[in-house]
Amino acid sequence: MNSLEYSFVFFVLVPHTISLGRCDDISFSICWMSRGDTLERKNGNIWLNDTSLKSIRQVDKVTSLTVFPVVKNKLTLQYGGSVQTWTLTISPRTKYTEVRGRQKPSQHPTNSTKGLLELLSPTEVFVCENSTLFFHQDEDFFLAIGHTKRLPLKLESRSPSMLLVSWVENHPNIILSHTVTLYHIELGSYNTVSKDTTIHNHYRFSALDSCSRYVACVEIEETHSFTCLSTITDPDIPQDFEVMSWNSSSISLAWDCPMNRKYSSFLLTTFYLNGTDYVTEEVAVWLNEDSFEFSLSDMPPCTRVTFGLQAVCQAGMESRYSRMVLNDGNSFHSSIKTLHQSSFGPDYYTLSWEVRNTSSISMFRVYHEGALQGTTLTTDYTVGGLLPCHKYQAKVEAVCGYGVLMDTKTATAHTGPRGVSELRYRTNDSTVIWTPSNPERSAVAFLYELSLDNGSTIQSSRVTSSELRLPGLEEGKTYILDVWEECNGRWESEHSHLYFKGANSSSGFDVRTHRNAHDPERQFESIGLTMIVPWSLPDILQDDVSEPRVKMEEIFKDKMQELLKDFDQPVRIELQTFEPADKPDKTEVLFMSFDASNAEEDVALSIEDQLRYIRSLNYKNITVRDGIIYWDGPDLCASKQTVCPHNSLCINTLGSYSCVCHHGFYDVSSVMEPPAASHPVCKEKGLFSQCLDKVMTGGIAKPYLTSHIGGKIELKLNDGRCTVNENDMMYYFRTSRKSFECGTEKQVNKTHIKFQNTLTVTLSKEQTISRRDLKVVWKCVYLRHYVRNAQVSVDMEWLSSITLVEINSSLQLGLIMSLYRDQFYTSSYREAITLGFEDILFFQVALQTNTSFVSDILLQVDSCWATESTDPQDTVKGDLLQDGCPVDNTFHWHSVNGLAQTSRFSVEMFNMPKELPLYFHCLINICGHNEDCTKNCTNPHRTKRSESQMDRKEKQAAVVSAGPLVVNTRVKSIRPSYWAEHMTMIFIVASTIGFLGVTVLSVSAAKAIMTYYEQLRLQ
Repeated sequence: MNSLEYSFVFFVLVPHTISLGRCDDISFSICWMSRGDTLERKNGNIWLNDTSLKSIRQVDKVTSLTVFPVVKNKLTLQYGGSVQTWTLTISPRTKYTEVRGRQKPSQHPTNSTKGLLELLSPTEVFVCENSTLFFHQDEDFFLAIGHTKRLPLKLESRSPSMLLVSWVENHPNIILSHTVTLYHIELGSYNTVSKDTTIHNHYRFSALDSCSRYVACVEIEETHSFTCLSTITDPDIPQDFEVMSWNSSSISLAWDCPMNRKYSSFLLTTFYLNGTDYVTEEVAVWLNEDSFEFSLSDMPPCTRVTFGLQAVCQAGMESRYSRMVLNDGNSFHSSIKTLHQSSFGPDYYTLSWEVRNTSSISMFRVYHEGALQGTTLTTDYTVGGLLPCHKYQAKVEAVCGYGVLMDTKTATAHTGPRGVSELRYRTNDSTVIWTPSNPERSAVAFLYELSLDNGSTIQSSRVTSSELRLPGLEEGKTYILDVWEECNGRWESEHSHLYFKGANSSSGFDVRTHRNAHDPERQFESIGLTMIVPWSLPDILQDDVSEPRVKMEEIFKDKMQELLKDFDQPVRIELQTFEPADKPDKTEVLFMSFDASNAEEDVALSIEDQLRYIRSLNYKNITVRDGIIYWDGPDLCASKQTVCPHNSLCINTLGSYSCVCHHGFYDVSSVMEPPAASHPVCKEKGLFSQCLDKVMTGGIAKPYLTSHIGGKIELKLNDGRCTVNENDMMYYFRTSRKSFECGTEKQVNKTHIKFQNTLTVTLSKEQTISRRDLKVVWKCVYLRHYVRNAQVSVDMEWLSSITLVEINSSLQLGLIMSLYRDQFYTSSYREAITLGFEDILFFQVALQTNTSFVSDILLQVDSCWATESTDPQDTVKGDLLQDGCPVDNTFHWHSVNGLAQTSRFSVEMFNMPKELPLYFHCLINICGHNEDCTKNCTNPHRTKRSESQMDRKEKQAAVVSAGPLVVNTRVKSIRPSYWAEHMTMIFIVASTIGFLGVTVLSVSAAKAIMTYYEQLRLQ
């Protein structure tokens, strides 16, 4: 047999004179057309960059597909028993097209090609119309490349999950139905993702994968064109962008892949800031490694930096950037947070602030009304000598070293009133009088509270004059009156107290039914029960449909229901409205009360009888005046002793208070471990996680999921082996740190163990189909404290053997087996690491070649086994894979075996009889493109790993090996059984790659490859 030649004939086409406009205004495409079933009869196919285009063509239509310029594009044509290949490089900048191949293309169409193109109407665009090169032409088929400025199909916009395309209609005034199709690459060909029709001149493809290559095609009705556009979607944002460590001269960052793990590289931008957060310099760095880490070192003292990170996807010369994820860097640690006024008096105010780390701060400068007031090393400062009831502007600067400004913040401060003096009671007319602090200030009001000596409040209100009439006091009874000043409706002075005995007075307090102002005879029954509370509603409670507002209404309704629980008729309370009262800083609450015994209709109860009953209760802080119920108790939410947790709101509840989560936040305290007491734990969307010693918990709010998905939902935790718990408000889970129990994903490095739980949320099957599921991911990272006690054998080296397979006298291929850290196969073992028996070993066997002449060669893993020596033919071995089928129930494929030049699989860790270092070996078959290299494993898994003699006849292939794994069993009292799961420590020791004595079997499978290429050459 003659040896197969691989030498090619090369030529470069003379540059064309092409007048190019902007890059966006020109499109390069390959075009082809065949009559009827010509391609099928000629056993024809077209490949672009080794991807078959057979599925996207349309019979009797000119089909076109854009190609990326600048990069090399490989075009292959199989037609009529021959195979031709060209390499195309299109350079818009230098205005030439370079073509390499054995057959020189033609610059002129034949008469047959002209006849095919004449099928196009005058208004249709032949996208290869300029600088056309024809690779093949006959009476039934042509293949060409060219460009056009008249873009028939245009990409208007895109996102990580969407592509919007538009096209030019030939008859815009006629309603026609156009067919749009979307393809993506799978296993070397374009497969259909979706197909639809539209009467518009645009179409939006949605629910797509981010950072993925797609081909969008449109078939305009009443035309002979099928135009396709090749593009990519935008990438998703990187995940978990965090500062890992920092000091005065360096900072280290880390992040994780985008959610769907797809990206080409990362772009990290460092922003250098001055003290006013102005960016003084930007430095961008491209990161192409898979380390997901970055360190900025040798920073000058007092440097403030923030960072932005973007995932980048590249296809040809087209690059797409994700939304930038920002990280505060070290600026967060030197920034002034929560600058506020912590206290005030009539002639001073005190500022307080927070700084996360003061090690880089030499002092704080405090400014009052623009003038430097002083410096301090603490995080509070008092400014004195001021006028009462005045507003002021304050500023605090954080300074590093000798005057380097790190951050600045401003705040509005104020002083309060001085308070009243000479408070006294005038007995002849039962009037209290006092002296204001400043009689000339009209903005000052006076608040008072009258109570008995037992503490019960009788009356409280606000007045503007400096005297208060108190008629109806009981003679000789002791009363307490508090009076204080208020300026600008907010700032209050210290209280002044007056103890006095009441004098005789003819006037008294009245309690009577409230009447309508427009109709004095109309009784209050037509309105309902009205209650006045001495506080105003904050803005967040003004929204009638917000979750805090709904919760507050439930609380007040229950309070009124409790107040009337012993009324002589059963009462059903409905809350109608919350409205601002006539007096400032008060709120009017309207209730409707009905006969609870009548379930057929709403029968209103007597308001006058209910008011009389409430008055008879003599409850503290509740009075009835003029047909209105007054709650005279304190505003507990205004008290400094009342502290509601983060993301919650304080609501007065008549004698107490309740903390309610803000809108969009949900209380997760009931599902936490252990359940939180007292105040709620408010989390946005109800998302929470707990990483405890023996259990991991997490959850998400039901209302958020139903509103986000838009229907009845189904949930699956990890692989579905564990169910998701639920209560009235939450979906939640509890998993152990044993990954096999609930399918929890686990990743390990030298210092930490990361567990990941994923909740997949979809619309239920009876609902409208959802094309993109929602996935919620929880991660827990634990320190590996036990690594300090590990004994690592340092006299062994981790080795990945490379087996050379000779194809012919001029070409050799390398086979290598490597062990990776996780299922993403981004980082192989190169250093010492500790694993447990519950951990997974991820293997990859790969074909190493830098030539495209063997692109059709496939790799198949036939058998895999483990030994306790470097000899793959050791008499004692543990079988993992036989005849391409798993014999171990923990063996899992991570790729399709026999369909590519790499094969990936995983297996759980184990031990062997002698407890010696383990070596892994795999028998590899090499197949040609026309050979069936896959295996059909229809039988169930065989028994667990077994110790068997190596008695099977080896196939003609090659063996690759890797090892050792050193097993250190630290259990002394109980000898572990082999192959079982134990808390035994496994030490994988990596070092410089050296020689591993592995027998390389002779390879005659290469004959199949030689035969395959010889047949192609003869054809």
